[in-house]
This record gives sequence, structure tokens and C-alpha cells, in this order.
Amino acid sequence: MRVDFGKNTDDEKVRHYFDKIAEEFDDIYENKGSLPIRITNKLFRKDMLERGPIAIQESRPLKGKSVLDIGCGSGRVSFLFAKECMKVVGIDYARNMIELAKKSQQKLNLVYNVEFIHSDFMNDFPEDKRYDISIALGVFHYIKDPIPYLRKIKKITTTKIIADYPAKFAFQTPLRKIWLSKRNCPVFFYTKGELKKIYSDIGIEKIKIIPVPQGTLLRVGWIVISEVD
Repeated sequence: MRVDFGKNTDDEKVRHYFDKIAEEFDDIYENKGSLPIRITNKLFRKDMLERGPIAIQESRPLKGKSVLDIGCGSGRVSFLFAKECMKVVGIDYARNMIELAKKSQQKLNLVYNVEFIHSDFMNDFPEDKRYDISIALGVFHYIKDPIPYLRKIKKITTTKIIADYPAKFAFQTPLRKIWLSKRNCPVFFYTKGELKKIYSDIGIEKIKIIPVPQGTLLRVGWIVISEVD
């Protein structure tokens, strides 16, 4: 049964935010928009382009494996995985994001190995299926307590979980807090120590933490690769 969180919860604020900015968010990948937006993308959003290829590299060999892309957005990372001849399921609770993903899927003619589903992972998504790899990129940025989500992801994943987290003390953290606060969207940040404890609490000790770059020297977050026993 679906749980109605109400319009004032963090969950609904995030859902509303991404429904509202779906096309604008997708434009980041091709650096579209006005000159100020393009400059902002190059200065502060390069990490979005980095995390997909890192996830691909950490998942190889990929042939024949199944992937669940949680918080798939407009499907950009799902398509990267689909090109590796895999079965990919992308889910997102922002309906407009899923609509963008399906439109892009039709243009790319990726009908048979990618499926996009409008679904709330914690409340709607079934636990009876299993996936070799689960990825959650740009998801835990907006979740106050990641442990219940990770426990469910662990339950449906047979091999590997890949997720990214923004750094608590990165140079852009204060700016991002202000930016999203003005748009009524919560955001949460993590230290390496906090990440190690979170994974330990769900029974995963074997993790690999990879810095996500924003340019050559600066680090704005981490991708955590965890093996599922």
C-alpha cells in the first residue's frame, strides 16, 4: 500500500523540485541554457558527468548482468549501462523525469534492454525481484536517513551497490545549501567516516570510496562501491 507523505515532507519537496526542473536538469548533461547557466554548469556541476562513467567502470564486466538504476532521472546513466548489452530498469518518483527518459529511449531505439518505471522506491517498488547491480547516483543527496534505503537496496541486489554522496566540507557545499534552500529542496552531506559507519550499520564492511572530481584538484563527493555478500 502506498504511503502518502503529505506535501510538506522532505520526500515530497524533493519530488516536486525535480518534477519542476526536469528539463532544466537534463540540459546540464549537454550544457544547454543561458550563458550564466552554462558557466554554472562548468564550474559546479562537472561531477554529474563524471559519476556515470565511474559507475560503468566499477561494474565491468557487464555483459549479461541486470541493473537497477534508482533515481534514474532522465535516463542518462541508464543509457550508458544499456549500451553495454545489459538489462536495465530505471525508476524515479518524479514523473516528468521518467517522461523525459521514455522520450529519449524512443529516439535512441533502446526498447528491449531498458525499462523506465515511475515508482517510489521505498513505498511502491517490489522486493521480489533481484538485480546483479543497483546504482543510486544523485539519490542520497536528498535523503536524510539513508539506512532504510540502503537496507532495501541490499535486499534486492545480488552482487554490487554503487551510490554517490556529496561531501560535507566541499568548497561548493555552502553554495549548494543556499541554492536548494531557496527552491525548498532539502540536501544532505557526508564525511567519509559517516559513510563507513552507515554501511557498517547495514552489515556491509567491504566498501571502496572513490573521490568524485570537480575539476583537477577539487573533490566534491564520493562514490561508494560495496560488495553484497
